[in-house]
Parts: sequence; C-alpha cells; structure tokens
Amino acid sequence: MRPLAKVKLSLVLAVFLLASTLGGAPKRDYFTEDELDMIRDAQELSIRVPVYFKLAERRLVFLGIMEKSPQQIEKERKEKEKRLKEQKKPTTDTRATADKAPIDDTSYLDNFTVAELLRGYIQALDEVTTNIDNAYERKLDVRDSLEDLAKFIRDTAPLLEKFKPRNDSERAALQDAIDKAKQTESDTKQALITVPKTEKKRKP
Repeated sequence: MRPLAKVKLSLVLAVFLLASTLGGAPKRDYFTEDELDMIRDAQELSIRVPVYFKLAERRLVFLGIMEKSPQQIEKERKEKEKRLKEQKKPTTDTRATADKAPIDDTSYLDNFTVAELLRGYIQALDEVTTNIDNAYERKLDVRDSLEDLAKFIRDTAPLLEKFKPRNDSERAALQDAIDKAKQTESDTKQALITVPKTEKKRKP
C-alpha cells in the first residue's frame, strides 16, 4: 500500500485509510472464489459496498450473531423463485448455467473456522474503507457509501459483543472484529464531517 504521506486526501480520510490497514487486518482472503467473483462484478462503489456488507452479514448470520430481517428473507425468497424459473428454461449451454449458480446457500461457509468467519467480517470492513478511500481520491461521490457504512456498523457492532468464543483463536478474532468495528465507526463519523452531503436523491 502507498505510504500515507503520499496519499493526497484530507487528514481525516488519510487516518481513515491508515486504520483500514491496522487492527488485525487479515493477511489472506477470507472470501471464496465465488464471492470474489461477486465483488469483481460490482464495479461501481454504490454496488460494491453493499456486496461486502452482504458477505459480512452472511458470516454473522452463519455464526448465529445476527438474524436475517423479514425484508432479507422475502428478497431471498423472490430471488430463489426467479432462479428456479430461469433454470426451467431450456438451454444448451450447461457450463454458462453452472457459472451463474447462486451462492445464497450459506452451507459453503462451513468450510471456514469460526475465527476465519470473524476475520471475513474484518476483511469486509477493510475492503469497504479502502474502496471508499480510493473513490474519494478519484474525486467521486462517497457520501452515500459512508452513510451506509455508518449504519452497517451501528447494526452489527453491538451484536459482536454478545458472541461467546470457545477458544483462544476465536477470542482473538472476536476482539479484532470488535476493535475493527469501533475504529471504523469512529473514523466514519469523522469522515462524514469532512465529506459534504450530496444534494441528489438516492434511487428508490
């Protein structure tokens, strides 16, 4: 990563970037190849940030830390119905169909340890802050993404405190996740002071 002194950002966002490289940041990917493909497909910041949130939430739900909202359950039900209809359509390209296979079934997360799942949450926060910083450096609008990050932390950080680790590895990963959430929350609040509100309205 570039030295902090060379990053031509505001002081607050420079600290924001530094924080994303500290506090137990994972040294390897805690996402699967399919998940990385989802991230690569989401090119715009407004699309990519929610993908990271979704992947982080999957891990918290899988660990029993978080429950799906009624809105999420309904959305997944509709998406499943849509996929089933598409699968019934005749196609000769079975490879293309396989490539589009959904990963909403979270059973694949069983391949990760509890500590790795918690570090996946940390990695999601790291990636979101890095992506926001990069977009800000390119003078793109990051206000909405910062607000979404602030809300995501408000919703998930308190839940981490209630999780009961079973061993030292899980305990260390949990503490790193809690510390990361707290640091990200603090940095995001400061960044929201620096980044002006946008006048345009979000798409419904």
